[in-house]
Amino acid sequence: MKALPFPCIRPAQDRVLEALPAMGGILSGNDALRGALADGLMLKDPGAAYYVYECSGEPGRVTGVVAICPTSVLAGDKGDVSADVAAAALAIAELKVQPRPVSLAYEASPVMDIILGAAKEGASLYAVTDPAGITHRAWEVKREDAVGAIRAMLDQAPEPALADDPAYAAALTGASQLLADEARAAGTYTGKEPFNFTVAVLFPAAQVSGAAPQVPTGLLTHQVARF
Repeated sequence: MKALPFPCIRPAQDRVLEALPAMGGILSGNDALRGALADGLMLKDPGAAYYVYECSGEPGRVTGVVAICPTSVLAGDKGDVSADVAAAALAIAELKVQPRPVSLAYEASPVMDIILGAAKEGASLYAVTDPAGITHRAWEVKREDAVGAIRAMLDQAPEPALADDPAYAAALTGASQLLADEARAAGTYTGKEPFNFTVAVLFPAAQVSGAAPQVPTGLLTHQVARF
């Protein structure tokens, strides 16, 4: 499986409780997002990193790693071609930011559990509890040896499976296609653009059955094109 570190757009650590309830407005358009970045409410990490995400509450606790994967990981699911999905795809393409990671399930090794457990021993970026009583925590992993260890484990893993709303996966695929078509029309398409990747939270298949937890909208986002 190809799953890479990436530069994340996310809330400022000391303003996350202010930012999350306002995400509907922040992610409503490029101007609003630019304003949040200029104000310091949101920030873009200067370098690429992996993120460890933990969700705890009923029925238990699950831990995943957040990375960018080729959008082809979503291609196996035909998804929905409804007007709502088409509108969601257009909104993501126009915003040029993926609002939350898509949840995927993969076969994790015991070694990966040890690596992620070590990452969680450090101070977390976020620890927020939503109105449903679910606590969301995230840690940034950017130290070279830790990044290399996570990447090596993911390289050895088989392709993941969708563990999210198929309509959301279809919207992400649609947004990628819209941006690719736009680049091809402009004669600038290379195949290496960020919109050819989707940010995903990869959960061990043994920890999830059916739909996996979802990272809150706006907590860990991925810029897929310039805005």
